[in-house]
Amino acid sequence: MRFRAPTVEVYAHDSHGDGVPGAEPTDLNGVRHTPVKRALASGEHMPVLDGLRGVAILLVLTIHAIAAPLAPAATRVDAAVRAIAFVGWTGVDLFFVLSGFLITGILLDTKGQPGWWPHFVARRALRIFPLYYGALTVLFVLLPRLVHWSAPAFSTLQANQSWYWTYTVNVLAGLTPHRGTPLNTVHFWSLSIEEQFYLIWPLIVWACSARALLRLAVLAVISGFVFRLGLVMQDPVDTTPAYFLTPGRLDGLMTGVALAVVARMPSGLVRLKASAPRVLGLGVLALGALAVLRGGLDPKDPVVAVAAFPGVAVTYGALLVMALTRPPTSRLVRTLRSGWLGKWGKYSYGIYVIHYPLLGAITWKTTFYQNGVAVLGGSRLPSVLLLAAVGMSLSYTFAWLSYHAYEKRFLELKRYFPGHSAAHRSAPHERGAATGQPAC
Repeated sequence: MRFRAPTVEVYAHDSHGDGVPGAEPTDLNGVRHTPVKRALASGEHMPVLDGLRGVAILLVLTIHAIAAPLAPAATRVDAAVRAIAFVGWTGVDLFFVLSGFLITGILLDTKGQPGWWPHFVARRALRIFPLYYGALTVLFVLLPRLVHWSAPAFSTLQANQSWYWTYTVNVLAGLTPHRGTPLNTVHFWSLSIEEQFYLIWPLIVWACSARALLRLAVLAVISGFVFRLGLVMQDPVDTTPAYFLTPGRLDGLMTGVALAVVARMPSGLVRLKASAPRVLGLGVLALGALAVLRGGLDPKDPVVAVAAFPGVAVTYGALLVMALTRPPTSRLVRTLRSGWLGKWGKYSYGIYVIHYPLLGAITWKTTFYQNGVAVLGGSRLPSVLLLAAVGMSLSYTFAWLSYHAYEKRFLELKRYFPGHSAAHRSAPHERGAATGQPAC
């Protein structure tokens, strides 16, 4: 029997991009006659998910624009701010949770429809490829013709470009720590993992029942823990393979997968509504305790590299459940729905692609953030915050221009590859919650 759509459907494209049509339920099992359901049918997007994307990209920016330039810390103030900003590396894991949740939801909701898989692939390609391969074209085709660099780092980047074109930068980064991905391009590793997920996961969803997907998600998290542990025991000094290689970074994706499946079962995410705040609190406490015990939450630490990822994933999973089940008047939902945060989420994909090379270009041309406007007893914090403000503003501007002048032209082509048929959208109104599952 085909796995039917949930009583509340979610339509979204990926974890690094703009918002697309969706629903924003407060009760995931009783909204079929509410304005939320009508908004879903009309194709409105989910502002809370834009807000979560905004949180994720701002976290990523804090580690690259604040924590990294503050190293080494000159004062206690610098050290404290750097320790807080360093938690920004978890922003990628929030992107992973969102991606697992949204992509699995799309696949489950379209499974069995004519052309569901080619339509999924086409829509993914139209969203991701234009910006990604456009950036690579600038980096590997145009830039060498405009700038004649003889620096070893540029030569290394050019020699390793095949890894970028094939979405395997994470493998390159894991095998050549700090050497194979120069000039602030290592951040493409997370896009590589997501693309690998997009290629493989539809086939798994096609072959498995919903409950089998839950078991597979748990197994993947356990296997990832064992995988990281084995790598760290082999070489405790170098934890980069555990951080970058796909088998060790499935915690967030699988957490999102599990939530997507639960959302399509009777009672949906409502069954998790009461426990989500406790899980979020316990997750924050556990990660905080780990940070205190290890002197920070640095994934270069072998203990953190093994133990932190499941905790981060579950914590962000609880945050996602709260965002989707809290009433619109709650402080969390109102914050996530705020216009400024939603804009950062809408353009997060472009910001993510451009921000790190842009920060590298700024710091290559100037060293002001190191000593130019240092105050507060030798602290470099004011100048680093100025660097962050400049880098973040330029990244947002570039992403805005890219989206409106370039990416939207490709997104308009999605109309030729509908994600959900009209008949499928009407199914929840007529049949209610999902009940049947195919064999795995």
